[in-house]
Parts: sequence; C-alpha cells; structure tokens
Amino acid sequence: MGVKRSRLHQLRKRWLLKNRKNPFRLWRRVDNAFHVLTEEVRQWLDKELKYIRQEADLFRGKFNFAFLAEEAEKRFGRPFCRNSLRLYALRSGYYHALPDEKGKVYTRFETSGPGALFQHDSSYHLWLPHRREKQYLILTKDDYSRRVVGARIVERETTFEHLQTVRETVTTYGIPLAYYLDNHSTFRFVLHQGVHVRYKLREDEGEIQFKRALSCLGIGMIYTGKRQAQAKGKVEKIFDYLQRRLPYLCEKQKVKETSEAQKILDDLVSYYNDQRIHEETKEIPANRWQQAIHQNKGKLRPLKPSVDLERIFSIHLQRKVRKDGTIMFMGKKWPTGCPEATPLTICLIPNRKFMIY
Repeated sequence: MGVKRSRLHQLRKRWLLKNRKNPFRLWRRVDNAFHVLTEEVRQWLDKELKYIRQEADLFRGKFNFAFLAEEAEKRFGRPFCRNSLRLYALRSGYYHALPDEKGKVYTRFETSGPGALFQHDSSYHLWLPHRREKQYLILTKDDYSRRVVGARIVERETTFEHLQTVRETVTTYGIPLAYYLDNHSTFRFVLHQGVHVRYKLREDEGEIQFKRALSCLGIGMIYTGKRQAQAKGKVEKIFDYLQRRLPYLCEKQKVKETSEAQKILDDLVSYYNDQRIHEETKEIPANRWQQAIHQNKGKLRPLKPSVDLERIFSIHLQRKVRKDGTIMFMGKKWPTGCPEATPLTICLIPNRKFMIY
C-alpha cells in the first residue's frame, strides 16, 4: 500500500476514535444464543424463584439450581443446564452469587457388579419441615451401579423398620453378597402396650436381631471403622442429594404425614435411578445395573419361594415354658402346650401379631 509504519498507526488511531461507538468485529451476533429460555420456561422459573425468595419458610433464599434443572426437565421434557437457570436468577435479581463450598472428601472404591455390596444407613433430618420435628430416612444403595434399592421414611428408627427395608429390598431385587453398615447405627425396638406397659430391647440385642436376619439369608456384614463416616461416601452422597430436594418439596406441598412424604420420596428415587446421569460413573444407575447383569456381572441370588420371610424379618425373643405350660409375654400368660423349661422363640411383628416356635 506504500504506507509506512508511523502513518499506519496514525490512521488506525483516527479510525478508532471515529468508530468508538460501533467497534469493528469480524462476526457480530445479534442476540446471545447461549442460556436462552423460552417464555413458558421463564414464567415457570419466575414462579419457582419467587417462592424460594419470598414464600419459603425453611428454604427461603436457599437456591438449588441442580434440583430446579431436574424439575424443569420433568416438566418440559428436555434437559436444562443448571448454570442457565443460575444466570437467569442472577440477571433477574433473585439470586446473588455466593462463595463456592468446599467439597467433602470421601473414600472411593469399586465393587465387581450389582449385588456384590449394598450400602445401608439412616439419616436423621428435618424431612417434613411443617412437622417441626425430625424423622428418619432408611436407605439402601447398590455400590456398583449407584442404584437406590430401598428407601423408607419413618417416625422412629427401630430394628423392625430396618428389617422391613431389607425385606422389601431382597424381595424386589434378590439376595446380595454383603451389606455395608455403619458401626454406630442404632438398632432398637420399643413397643408400647396400653398405658403403663412398656417393653424395650437393649441396643446390643437390637443389633443381634439385624445380624440374625441377614445371616439367615446368607448375607455377609461389613462394618466401617469407628468415626469413619467418609468410608460410606456413596450412601452419604445420596443423603445429601435427598436433603436438598425432599424437605423443599414437602414444605412447598405442605406435607405433614410420612405416608405423603413417601410418595414424593418414591418419585425422587425413581428419577435418580432411571433418568439422572450419575456424576461419577457418567451413566444412569438403572442402565449401568442392567448392562452389568447382561454381562454376567450380577452377584444377586434369587429368593427361594420356601423362605418364611415373616419369621426371618420379625423380632425374635427367647422364652422358656413355665410349670403351668405357659410363657410370659407383654405382661400376660400365653398357653403353649409344651413341657416345662422347653425353650421357645417368639417372632413378633409389631402392631400385628406374634408367632411362637
């Protein structure tokens, strides 16, 4: 062009001054195509964000954009990026960015297939905020696939509630090789009969009940070390997942009964198992489970029809026959027709019946 360097810089400076309001770009996008939400989605999101910002009681101002993205996917039938919802909340003034939380450290290990190890634990939490008192969530998770195979919300954590969770799990999926249990879990059964009669098992007796039931089915038990909560990383993560969702939904829907909360819990577990891609495995738990079964990696054993589940998953109490051929239970005499000093086992199903063997 015949223009020297100094002259070129002069022309460039003059051009920049004249075009300050309309800077030159090789490619100009009229509107931002990223994080664009339709009007229908924005209306729904505004309603949810206003509820969290102004109407929620326990969860006021506590935004969970991963959960909102899941709810949006259920409602509109397509996946949403949680960061898109977060940016919308920021731009609309509902949410102000907070410092990132420090991640928790967990002990990770991998089993060989579905049913090799079930992690079992309970969480004492305010699951129903309108009740103003905490409840227990008993949960069992397959270690390999991350599939939740048992989840029940109960008023009290008793041995019998744990046994019923195990019974539902083995009836639905089969018998695993082992259960991974917290060394500090409390297995206790308390029965009230009338106003003045109270029967209570000691803590160690409750633990024996759980061991007995699993041993009858040939299920091994592995205990974590004392004060090593990080050793149950997979089940602790699902508790964290549910604590960020179930109480919020129960508060929003004004749920006060555990039976109503159980329906919401079942929906959350169904989504977690069948639709949500696990962050660590990058697979949907149900798909990972089925794929391993097809590859003959499954470790589950079928439950035989001849197994007496009522007898196994009941509370076993030992008694000896008295001189008059009766046994004492719950403050009453019960005839047995057996000789004196015969050892008998009472199999108790709380609030329903008991059997004598």
